[in-house]
Amino acid sequence: GGYGDVTLALPWLEDAADQATLFGDRRFAARKDQEAFVRAWLAANAPDADARSLKFAWYPARYAAGLGSILNLDDITSHIDSTKDDVVILEEPEHLNWYRNGPRWTSRFRHVVGVAHTNYEAYTMVDSGGKVNFDVVAERVFTETVTRAHCDVVVQLSRTLRPLPHSRVCNVHGVRKAFLDVGAAGGPRAFSERPGDARCYFLGKAMWAKGYDQLLVFLGGEDQKGPSVVPDALDDHAARSAPLIDCYGGGPELADISNKSAVLGCGLRFRGPADHADASVFGAYDVFVNPSISEVLCTATAEALAMGKRVVIARHPSNEFFYDFPTCLPFKTKREFAEAYAYALRHEPPPLSARQRRRLSWAAATERFCDAALARAPKKLRFHQKLACFLHVHLGKGSRGDVIRSVAGAGLTVGRQSRYVRQRQGGGPEVCVVGAENTILVEKTSGEAPADEAADATPPSSSEEEDEGDIVSV
Repeated sequence: GGYGDVTLALPWLEDAADQATLFGDRRFAARKDQEAFVRAWLAANAPDADARSLKFAWYPARYAAGLGSILNLDDITSHIDSTKDDVVILEEPEHLNWYRNGPRWTSRFRHVVGVAHTNYEAYTMVDSGGKVNFDVVAERVFTETVTRAHCDVVVQLSRTLRPLPHSRVCNVHGVRKAFLDVGAAGGPRAFSERPGDARCYFLGKAMWAKGYDQLLVFLGGEDQKGPSVVPDALDDHAARSAPLIDCYGGGPELADISNKSAVLGCGLRFRGPADHADASVFGAYDVFVNPSISEVLCTATAEALAMGKRVVIARHPSNEFFYDFPTCLPFKTKREFAEAYAYALRHEPPPLSARQRRRLSWAAATERFCDAALARAPKKLRFHQKLACFLHVHLGKGSRGDVIRSVAGAGLTVGRQSRYVRQRQGGGPEVCVVGAENTILVEKTSGEAPADEAADATPPSSSEEEDEGDIVSV
């Protein structure tokens, strides 16, 4: 068992205030402390995954409050052992490379696989009021540029995303064994209801973009298409004043959502954050309702299916993977929502077969990932593509790159990466090498001066003799 030669690269938040913002009362004085926490979490929450052989690497990062994101402070590849050069998996390659100052990943690794699972365009559209403004166009251009420049293959979890260069669509996410165990034990029938709980629940961040606007329309509000539709089945199960759906999760718009729900009489009750794997909280719920269409693929829906629940979800490309499951009830209109909601309340969910449960597991997801990531993309780029890649890398160098990143949204702390590197090196001169493909490589090892290296050296062919191979996941 074990992971073989696999390294997991994680961001290290150097600033105590950033840790307080994201981790609350938990603090990590050193990287080894956070590594110990991650290993303990894996042992407690994923006991079937033998992570003892898993290696860790850390790269310095800061939390950019304006973007709501953790961003790296220098070239991530400089923190990865130079002997690890076989395969790298970039979780959210666009996010990792928008403001990154460094060479093309394809010049450092033999095979680069990106996994795109966040709909940044949808979030940008929400911020722009639904209009295609400069920010939306800029997000599209930069995302396509960096994924083309840095990835051999991009795996998109669903058709929700605009097709990216070298991409293929495949759900490569799975759910933990804890959720599958609930379903295997008999699902909701195997758990006792808690007094006062509704039969249906929704779990997600308290943001309008997560589908709360549609939920209010369906259950209590009105829109331009007519009045809301309350399922007739409710009279059979509870008084109209009782909560219809328990909502779990926190977020910046919780107060606004709660207030509007109360005014419209939607029957939503907000229970705060909770761990979806806690069967004592979620085990007895019959129905999971999720009207959101902003995700690329909703992990909470997969977890609810694994626990043997009915899921009432929007008919949308992000949910196509779930349609084949017998407990899935997709809807498109308010009337279809009402019918699916009523059916879910009237009928107990049938148990999933062993084969259906395995489709939701990480073992099956890993097999799908290996198949999707296998093929290499063509290396030859057109002139305008080469130019875009060159500009992204070249304009990120030195003080010029610091200015561009800062005004492009990264802010001064994250944007001044070249200055950060020079300060860490004791104020020495900036070291950069322009390689054969006009890319830059800045490398350093702990306690030593940076080592110059041509960036886009030709990688060894697959026919050359090599060891078992190593994998780096960022």
